[in-house]
Amino acid sequence: DILVGTAIANRNRAEIEGLIGFFVNTLVLRTDFSGHPTFRELLRRIRDLTLGAYAHQDLPFERIVEELQPARDLSRNPIFQVSFNLQNAPIQELELPGLTIRTQEFESLTTRFDLECHVWDMAGGLQGFLFYSTDLFEEATIERLLAHYRKFLEEVVANPDQRVSEIQFLTEDERHKLLFEWNDTQHPITRDICIHHLFEAQAAKMPSALAVEFAGEQLTYAELNERANQLARYLRGLGVGPESLVGICIERSNEMLIGLLAILKAGGAYVPLDLAYPPQRLSFMLKDARPSVVLTKQGWLQRLPESEAQIVCVDAITELLERASAENLHATVTSENVAYVIYTSGSTGIPKGVAVPHRAVIRLVRETYYIRFAADEVFLQLAPVSFDASTLEIWGSLLNGARLVIMPPQTPSLAELGAALREYEVTTLWLTAGLFHLMVDERLEDLTGV
Repeated sequence: DILVGTAIANRNRAEIEGLIGFFVNTLVLRTDFSGHPTFRELLRRIRDLTLGAYAHQDLPFERIVEELQPARDLSRNPIFQVSFNLQNAPIQELELPGLTIRTQEFESLTTRFDLECHVWDMAGGLQGFLFYSTDLFEEATIERLLAHYRKFLEEVVANPDQRVSEIQFLTEDERHKLLFEWNDTQHPITRDICIHHLFEAQAAKMPSALAVEFAGEQLTYAELNERANQLARYLRGLGVGPESLVGICIERSNEMLIGLLAILKAGGAYVPLDLAYPPQRLSFMLKDARPSVVLTKQGWLQRLPESEAQIVCVDAITELLERASAENLHATVTSENVAYVIYTSGSTGIPKGVAVPHRAVIRLVRETYYIRFAADEVFLQLAPVSFDASTLEIWGSLLNGARLVIMPPQTPSLAELGAALREYEVTTLWLTAGLFHLMVDERLEDLTGV
């Protein structure tokens, strides 16, 4: 159901043919494409529609607008935004004594509609031009539109009994580009490998490169790998292995990152426990997931609900870990094993633990087209580890050799967030839509490096 405007001379009586004056009116032609008509059927519909409109051509367009009272907007014409005008009246040579007359072409710098098409029925065929709003269209877009229109007309002439919806208007070059060039999205996928394996490969490739930075403390890839290996050995001694769930209740920090890697290296899967959650939710998660071990810090023991899990305070075993081997461990875990379990909000009922395998995380951050993951990127880790956005932040960075900057655990103000983006020259950032819009409205200059 498409509305197109067209101009009408509105000189439908012989008596006014010779009068000087402005009689032109605008008609709105409402074309019905329902039922997938053939072009021949559509042509019949438009003929009847047009003749009906001509019969009422003296009803002013302004009166129609007044009666319908559409929502008005100064940026566009009411009722229709596209105009099509066929000039099929014969153009006679104007001869005046002592004068030579020729047609002068001109370039209009304005348009009254979004699109305004004028076509003349000339002896050599159809000729015309198209005005367009440069606020809406680029020149290349209009050239492509005209090429499609020409191709459409060629197809119609060749077979007017085609259904309009099936008529091919793309050129052969465009079809090839769409179906074969742009659609050639086959890409190698890293299979049968785990998150920690890819991290260990980065640590071996670039051991002295900066991996993570938090509150002035920096760890290289080699240092992060070694400290995670030491904690992983301790967890292995507690029986952590493939499909073992390990709770982690550590705020955003380097220790949290070491804990995540250690759990994976030991073969287990981490279950984020956020102390900002209500005690009832934490208690439910511990009873539902039943982790064998929970990693935390001494200062938070009183805030953790009771559970059957063995509690390990990482800040209480520092000396013990320093004496452990820093070599990589061997585990029988595969890409199909669970890497972490994250709980839904429970807004539709009881919260559910979603088990995410290693291969899903790797597919998110490796060999992708939707974002550039590279060693020269700087990621900001802003999301709580209990929020799945942290998966992109943490592993998108560390599995690609980039640098990860961890924001302090307290919720930052817009100014603090902006200052961090500038100070650390962050290039890759994950924000919720609401926070993003706030930054755009109030701190746009802080996003210029992202």
